[in-house]
Amino acid sequence: MTAPFRVVIAGRPNVGKSALFNRLLRRRRSLVHNLPGMTRDILEEEAQLPNGRRYSILDTGGFDPEAKEEIPAAVRRKVSGAIRRADLVLLVMDASAGVLPGDRVAAREVREAGANAVVVTNKIDRREGSEGEGEAWALGFSEVYGVSAEHGIGIEELQEAISSRLPEEIAGKEERGDEAREIALAVVGRPNVGKSSLLNALVGEERALVSETAGTTRDSVDVRLRAEQGLFRLVDTAGIRRRAKTERGPEVLSVVQARKRIEECDVALLVLDAGTGPASQDASVASYVHDQGKGLVLVANKWDLAGGSGHGTADGFKEDLARQIPFARYAPVLLVSARSGRGIGRVLSAAACVAENRMRRIPTGELNRVLGRALRDKPPRTASGKRLRVFYVAQTGAAPPTFTIVANRAEALHFSETRRVENLLREAADFSGSPIRLSIRERSRDKVSSR
Repeated sequence: MTAPFRVVIAGRPNVGKSALFNRLLRRRRSLVHNLPGMTRDILEEEAQLPNGRRYSILDTGGFDPEAKEEIPAAVRRKVSGAIRRADLVLLVMDASAGVLPGDRVAAREVREAGANAVVVTNKIDRREGSEGEGEAWALGFSEVYGVSAEHGIGIEELQEAISSRLPEEIAGKEERGDEAREIALAVVGRPNVGKSSLLNALVGEERALVSETAGTTRDSVDVRLRAEQGLFRLVDTAGIRRRAKTERGPEVLSVVQARKRIEECDVALLVLDAGTGPASQDASVASYVHDQGKGLVLVANKWDLAGGSGHGTADGFKEDLARQIPFARYAPVLLVSARSGRGIGRVLSAAACVAENRMRRIPTGELNRVLGRALRDKPPRTASGKRLRVFYVAQTGAAPPTFTIVANRAEALHFSETRRVENLLREAADFSGSPIRLSIRERSRDKVSSR
């Protein structure tokens, strides 16, 4: 498959790169905040021009040549790599601030990489913006576009500049009809358990920043990956902490976005710290995944460090996991080490199986042979202790698999009966990794006669 045309948004911190990214994408994907350095990882999405042409757009962290700290320096290295691989660089500066030394250094980085580039002077809606737009020509590039990412000013002209550079074979080609279905995987968990390390190990390159500092990831990072098991979109999310421990501002926005990406995914890879063992917050995140009806794979990372932690045996760790997250016993458990690569090869296979199981359907005839007979032989009790007379069972939905028991009245089952029915369903078909939904419905004929 032909590689997509890559447009990289670059520039010093706090010039409005993420706002421009969202504007070109026509949806709020990248976090925008007045705190410099908000974006740290490379965010890549498919964007569509008004004429229907598609391209890949990348939002990058602020290019700060003076930063000596670990994270800003790592951001700078990642930006440099993205610029070298770009087909077009949108070099963004703040028109209201004029050309600053950081803009000149970023411009030099683009020129030394030999990248095709245009200058985008953002914030021209401000009074000081008109002067800064004129100064932008001093950076030495042949095209300068004045825009306001916040208000959409000048965006059409910038889109025309992008469109004019798209190769014809990419510009007019629609490859979407015969594409295999993409499986969206959200890499989730509490902070500092190795989510970004796992994503990098799966992809085979450093796409997400890795640091011992908790909370390094802020935006969720999308990476598309074609593997033997299928086509995947991996999403690395910010660590989800208890609300009482979540700081205001950027961290709150990151956690909100992480929860949103869970809602959008097919399968969640819940990363656990095998060295410290499962924690109550792991159960909280798993509960959110379960409640949203998403597939779940439990990935115990740092297994190479678990030997001296009291969780040194696989059986012991899984027993601890079953006690801490009892409602997720249906989820496969993988013991891996993102650092050494141990067990990483099984992650995508497990995720693909869970995605398939989440879409699985059981024919009504087979369902009633297995489940209907068992429920008629031993009628299930309701929460009030009464027995239900079951007429038949039907699968009424998938993703997650949803089943309706048609009985003589609509009354919720006792929790032990719900567990029994779910176990019968899991014996009838492979629903490993997927939650199951049950509902009770009164037969329509009985409903009419009871009025």
